[in-house]
Formats: sequence, C-alpha cells, structure tokens
Amino acid sequence: METGTGQRLISHYTTDVEEYLDRVGAFLRRRPVEHSVLLSTATTRVGDEAAGEASNLWLWVEDDKKVVAAAQLTPPYGTYLSTGPAEAMRELARTLWPLRSGLPGVGGLDNSPQEFADEWLQLGGPHATPAMGQGLYVANAVSIPSGIAGRLRLATDNDASLLRDWSDRFWAEAGARPSGQDKVEPRIAAGLLFVWEVDGAVVSMAAVTIAQDGVSRVGLVFTPAENRKRGFASVCVASLTARELATPGRTCMLYTDLANPTSNSIYQQVGYRRVGDAVEFSFETPTLDRD
Repeated sequence: METGTGQRLISHYTTDVEEYLDRVGAFLRRRPVEHSVLLSTATTRVGDEAAGEASNLWLWVEDDKKVVAAAQLTPPYGTYLSTGPAEAMRELARTLWPLRSGLPGVGGLDNSPQEFADEWLQLGGPHATPAMGQGLYVANAVSIPSGIAGRLRLATDNDASLLRDWSDRFWAEAGARPSGQDKVEPRIAAGLLFVWEVDGAVVSMAAVTIAQDGVSRVGLVFTPAENRKRGFASVCVASLTARELATPGRTCMLYTDLANPTSNSIYQQVGYRRVGDAVEFSFETPTLDRD
C-alpha cells in the first residue's frame, strides 16, 4: 500500500514472538508508556509454542525504511494496536482480515482503534461497538494518604481463593467476559500481586507488571463494596506505586475506566496525571482483562 507521501507500507506477521520483538522492540521502547501493554504481553509470551489456528499473531508495518506501527493478537482477546499513522492501522486491518475475520474486538490509544474498525467494516466485518474508554495516567512521584490504618504486603497463596473471587468480581463490574485464565496464581508466584491488610484482614488489592524499559503498569485494583469509601484503594495504589518508584528511573502508569469518576479522581489525588486516552471496540461480547 502506497501512502500519499509516496512511501510504501509493507505489513508483516509472525507467530514467533521473539522474531516480533527483534523487529519491533526498538520502535515500542521509544514510547514505553504508550506501548506498555504490547511490551509486557509480548515479553511474557517468549517461549510459548504456536497453537495452530488459535496461535498468537504478532504484526507490524514498515514504510520501506522503518517500523511505523505494530499490533498483537493473543486469543481470546481482540487485537491491540500501537500508536502510528492512520493508514498503517488500516493496513493492519487488511492484513488480519484473511487471517482472523472473526476478531472479537480492537483496542489501543488515540484514534488507532477507530481507523482499524473503519477499515474492518469496509472489508466486510461487523460494526464496532465502544466497549470501554480509558484514561492513561502516569506518575513519577506519589503522595501516600495519611491516617489510613493498615499496611501493604505481598499476596500469598493463602490469599489466592479470596483474590480470585475479587478478580472475577472486578471483571464483572467492568462488564467484561472472563478470559478463562487464572490471573491470580501466576501473579502471586511472580511477586506481582499486593494487598492492603488491616488488623489481619485483607481489604483491597492491586497488581503491577514487570517493568519494561523503566515503566511499571499498575492494574487489577479492587476493593469489595463493603470496604469502599474508606481510602483503602487510594493508599494501596499509592503505596504500591511508591514501592515501584523507589527504583531509580522508574515510571508508573495505569489505565482507568473513564466511566468511573471515582477511580479517575483518586489516582489524580495521589499523584497520577492523565496523559492520554485509550479505547476498546467490541465486535462481539468484550474480553478486556489485560489491565
């Protein structure tokens, strides 16, 4: 596909995540906050074997000289896009159409998902339905709320049953279809899931990703209804963020549901600042649990 500037866009795809990272890693790391989901998803799947028609697909677009856009498809999720020019997003849609025409949805920052969805419709796909609008927030310093009882600690295997139930409730409240994958045990084993504990009782939880190019992503923040409006989510997220920021050069980021004014407010109060927006479009019932 030739662009209006005379450049020729060439798309590529592979089932080999190491090949993908070798080709697009430098491009993604130029904007590690915006590309946090792409980087963490790809790096955690190094060593996975391809699984036939349900295999992960890793895609990128070049302009004859350099990578200008990238995408990933990791079933059962929809495709997730990098930043990049509008025509590159349309080229990614054209590349994916003959490979996975039953795509459940598309997500990413800025207008990239809309460009992809518009091309998907032109190719014969269904109309895209907005599933969730998200705010992208970053923090380089935080203020931990005072006067809130309790402490932050790593989640343990003894917490797994409770936190698995909370995880299910988290996605149910978000209106997302469960992925069927256990997101609690692997995080506990990797030391990436934390709880806020008061007098021996767990009252809130939050997770963090392994830092990619100096950026950690906080997610899976949940406080059950009976413990809300007491500052537990705020202090849990702020304390976990401070723990991450103690590493020199570290930045923390998170996504919020823009339809939830409470979460958007509490993160700003502890020091997060909004730097962008993301959107998820669904071509069927959404499966959005990528944090």
